[in-house]
Amino acid sequence: MAFRRTLARGIWAGKNANAAAACPAAAAPKPPARRPLPAVDDCPTLAYLRPRPGTIRYTTASVPLPAHCFPALPVGDQLFNRLRLDGLVPPTTAVTRPPEEEGVGVTVEEARKVARAAEMEVARARLRSNAQSVVSGSEFAALCVDIAGGAEGGRRLARALDDSGVVIVLGDAVFLRPDMIAKAIGSMIPATAHATRAAASVVEVRKKREEEEELRAMEEEKAGIDAAAAAQVRRELWCGLGLLAAQTLGFMRLTFWELSWDVMEPVCFYVTSLYFMSGYAFFMRTSTEPSFEGFYRSRLASRQRRLMRARSFDVARYEALKEQVGGGARYGVAARDAIVLRQQHVTHVH
Repeated sequence: MAFRRTLARGIWAGKNANAAAACPAAAAPKPPARRPLPAVDDCPTLAYLRPRPGTIRYTTASVPLPAHCFPALPVGDQLFNRLRLDGLVPPTTAVTRPPEEEGVGVTVEEARKVARAAEMEVARARLRSNAQSVVSGSEFAALCVDIAGGAEGGRRLARALDDSGVVIVLGDAVFLRPDMIAKAIGSMIPATAHATRAAASVVEVRKKREEEEELRAMEEEKAGIDAAAAAQVRRELWCGLGLLAAQTLGFMRLTFWELSWDVMEPVCFYVTSLYFMSGYAFFMRTSTEPSFEGFYRSRLASRQRRLMRARSFDVARYEALKEQVGGGARYGVAARDAIVLRQQHVTHVH
């Protein structure tokens, strides 16, 4: 047994020697370079850090340091361990990463949005390609399941299509082309509204035209009344002028031929006083200045009222029509003025 162990050890030792001879000897690591330490003269406690001959070995014992001395380097065993680690640890190289481009990455939520948009677009294309405009709810559900590739996705797609207005779901009927329904309803509603507005506008135009015709007729009648009243007042003025002329001639006859001035002077005074009292009474009644123009306007208004009552002219209706229709009133005023001027011209000629 011992012989076997000795034989095995010899074989193993020879094998290891052959392997060592075949492999070149690895270069032994160089000892770390030691830098000379600066001399510290002012601190006697750190005198052991001064350079010493090569025959003297450094001690590995830790030396306590006083509180007032703080060395710049570790001492003792820590110093040797530090030097050994600095020589053995290879320098680390900083690994630089290429800067990431901003805005290139896509989040999961954005990817889901893009997928839903693509799914909706595919669903719209499939619905537009369908020849039928109205399908049942089961057919629509089967179509959504076919597009989404699953029952859950089909229900979600059907709900999204209904919420977005791509389809209109009314009970069990699903309208695949809601734009056609909207156009049909829109064409019906505006047509009714337009017809109503057109009918109302026709009625308003007709009513306005009738009012204009009525106002024009009343303006013509009013112009005739004004012309007749002006003619009557003018005749009254001519009659008054004739009476004044006759009175003046009579007073002249009595003063110079029949009687004397001594008799006619008080008569003329009293007649003049009578005229003055008449003018004062006229002012109190009409609040108009007692002049020829004031007398003319007062007599014209009186004659107009009398003729309106005689011809049953509705003054209230005439004023209401003038407020509602402005053009007719202007036309009536022009016609009335023309008739009045014509009547005045005829009166002057006569």
